[in-house]
Amino acid sequence: MALFPPSPGGGSQVGYGHKGKGVLIHLLIEEHGHPIGASTTSAAGDEKKEVEQLVNKVRLRCWSGQKIVLEADKGYDSWEVRQKLLKKKILPIIPYKRNRKDKVDLSEVCKTFSVVRKRWKVERTIAWIKRKFRRLMLRWERRHDTWYAFVQLALISYWLSLLLR
Repeated sequence: MALFPPSPGGGSQVGYGHKGKGVLIHLLIEEHGHPIGASTTSAAGDEKKEVEQLVNKVRLRCWSGQKIVLEADKGYDSWEVRQKLLKKKILPIIPYKRNRKDKVDLSEVCKTFSVVRKRWKVERTIAWIKRKFRRLMLRWERRHDTWYAFVQLALISYWLSLLLR
């Protein structure tokens, strides 16, 4: 799932996407809604390529017969992404774009593999990041490494708040 902060200041890795000039923050979230990985790309970047890199960076593991399910939005829809995730034994629950002719009913897939869709947890985590780290909602830093450091700092702060409860 990606979060779009606009970037009026410009800088490195800022591009023109369909929402305007900015960047995308891609989040990988575990089953309870806690972020386990993040990456940033230009708004004009290809979201489909970012899925594989983010999954490789996190190194997902399956514990004693549990299924690994990756739920994403329509921006990540492609057969190549689905095939690569299935080869890594990750079940992709990605809605199809409106113009696809070869759609499969996702409710049947979820029923067959006894998977419950939990996209609201991703939305909740993004809302938490927007509320807690307002600095990430507009990218004023011109250098990408500074911007990415703020994203990583947000994840570290999230996990520290959980550990210190």
